[in-house]
Amino acid sequence: MAKRKRDVPVLFWVSAEELELIHQKMQQYGTENLSAYLRKMALDGYVVKLELPELKELVSLMRRS
Repeated sequence: MAKRKRDVPVLFWVSAEELELIHQKMQQYGTENLSAYLRKMALDGYVVKLELPELKELVSLMRRS
């Protein structure tokens, strides 16, 4: 029997709403394979992290008034 190419399972939890969003994005991407979609996004997707201290300070000041 051939050895699996991917032999390490990865498990994480999502809410029902998050799962629905994932399915919507899968549909836009044109795939029905959840495992392939999540693998593709984890390996080739990107995360944008904005560090805007000025904006954070403005929001803080607006909340105080």
